This record gives sequence, structure tokens and C-alpha cells, in this order.
Amino acid sequence: MQSNRQQDLENKRKAWISEARALIPLLFIWGAEWVFSALVDIAIYWLDLDWLKQAAFITAVVASLIQVWSLRKDFHAEDEKQGLPDRSGWGHPALLLLPGAMLIAAVALLQAIGAIGPLFTPVLRAFILAIGFVQVGLLLGRPLIYLGLWLFALSAMMGMWYLGYSAVVLEGMGGISLIVCGYMLRVWGR
Repeated sequence: MQSNRQQDLENKRKAWISEARALIPLLFIWGAEWVFSALVDIAIYWLDLDWLKQAAFITAVVASLIQVWSLRKDFHAEDEKQGLPDRSGWGHPALLLLPGAMLIAAVALLQAIGAIGPLFTPVLRAFILAIGFVQVGLLLGRPLIYLGLWLFALSAMMGMWYLGYSAVVLEGMGGISLIVCGYMLRVWGR
């Protein structure tokens, strides 16, 4: 009985990983954007490169939209190949992006209305990313939980003692964490 339950969980985990593999390009896109933003934050002390951060963000949004659009086409083609009727959108794998998009919009709104100061925005973003890693790790595997716990501890430490450096460190480490997560999903999906 216990063996069947573990085998069922392992089969579900493999199915979830194969579904999550479609999101790997998004992890790489946003990981690269975060790392690039951290590098621009370092260079901003010498040059006025604020426009470059905005251009990188817009590029990442456009690349993400293109990726989501191609995912949508792939899923519709797969459904037609299997003879499945057109879905209403409930349960579509692209909807996995909706909570993340809502969190990003919430942080952007809080920043726009001045509810969070510019020093606390990177800490909040890193906390949200860490919680997301832990939540996804509960389904896909312990290494993602450990990655989330590590990022949570780093965010807490940066928020308490090194707030001035938090933008550079947390954006850089958050971006590297996203890239590592994408790499782990790629390796697990083989």
C-alpha cells in the first residue's frame, strides 16, 4: 500500500515536472533580467543607466509574452492532435503564470503608491520569490525548497543589516536562483 502511494506521488511529480518544463524559458528570461538589473545597479554609481534597466524590463516582458503565446499555440496543437475539445481556459497550464503576474502587479502597485520605499522593494520581491520556490518545491522536489529557504534567509539578513546593498545582492541572487531553478527543471525533465 505504501509502495503504491509513493509510486503514485512519483508519477505525479514526473507529470508536474514535464508540465513545468514549458516554463523553463521564462525562468531563464527573468533570471537574466534580474542579474542584468543588479549589474546595472552597480554601474549606476558611475553612469546614468536607469534607462537601461527599463529597457531590460520591457525586453523581458516582451520575450515572456512571446513565450506564453508560443506555449498557448503548442497546447492548442497538442489538444487538437489528441482530439480534445477546445478548453475554456480553466486549468490551462499557462494559468500557472497568473499568480506570479498578480504578485508582480501587486508589488508594482505598492511601489507606485508609495506604500513601500525603494529600499524595501528588492527585499519584498526576494521574499515573494523565496516563498514561490518553497511552494513549487513542495510539488517538484526538496532542492527547490532549500533554494527558497536559502533566499528567504538571505533576504531577511539583507533587510535587517545590509539594506543599502539589498537591491544589488538580492536582485543578483534572485536572478541566479531563477536560472538555477530553470536548470534543475531541465535536468529533472530528462
